[in-house]
Amino acid sequence: MGGRHLVDDCGVSREIGYFLEPLIVLGLFAKKPLPIRLKGITNDSKDSCVDTFCSTTLPMLKQFGVPSEGLELKIESRGVPPNGGGEVLLSVPIVQSPTAVSWIDKGTVKRIRGVTFSARVSTLFENTMIHAARGIFNRLLPDVHIFTDHKAGPQAGNSPGYGISLVAETTSGCFVSADTAVSYAWEDDEKKELLPPADVGEQIASVLLQEIEQGGVVDSTHQGLLFLLCALCPKDVCKVRVGKLSPHGIETLRHIRDFLRVNFDIKQDPSTGTVRA
Repeated sequence: MGGRHLVDDCGVSREIGYFLEPLIVLGLFAKKPLPIRLKGITNDSKDSCVDTFCSTTLPMLKQFGVPSEGLELKIESRGVPPNGGGEVLLSVPIVQSPTAVSWIDKGTVKRIRGVTFSARVSTLFENTMIHAARGIFNRLLPDVHIFTDHKAGPQAGNSPGYGISLVAETTSGCFVSADTAVSYAWEDDEKKELLPPADVGEQIASVLLQEIEQGGVVDSTHQGLLFLLCALCPKDVCKVRVGKLSPHGIETLRHIRDFLRVNFDIKQDPSTGTVRA
């Protein structure tokens, strides 16, 4: 695995982020560094978006010794359901083996960062989402910056839509994220009204606060990848802390047990409501 000029059309049934998680794990152990261009949907409400991958997933990989050099996801165009049209360029370096971690200190939130996007709709949608999200966060901390990314022309993909990705960075270097996107599920739905951007901003800000409250070093959508990276580490013991186990996290633990013959010692911490593995 590895090489140059690799291109894959991910279709429009799942978002590109759905394919990035297994692809990056395979790429880390490839014979050669992996540059690959992926086409399809970059943002939807089912899977973690490509913005979250940039802001949260890539920093998590660095905890396991993955070098920053050669590790990148570049968003070249946006694509939302139903017709996609997005395009990203993923670069993955190779590693001999991940570094075992003892990652149990979540720390406290010191800043909120985020990005909104809009494609084939008014840029005012982004400003409205930012204002709504900041209205919640600024009651709690002052360091909140949410950037905009409006696309037009070919870079806007084939369908109209908008969305937001938020990430909370903690004093111990953890990144906890939440994201969503709004678009028409099918072409026939274009007569329906979409969720107002103000509601989108408020809802995703509330979701991020719920993820922070869980108390883990990663959010619920990253539990599966966290467990898999721990299982692929050398025989040194990894220790991590997560919030309430998500269905995806539980299923990943079962697959790791069945296919890799690696078991995790799961312990509930009553004082914090978190889980140590």
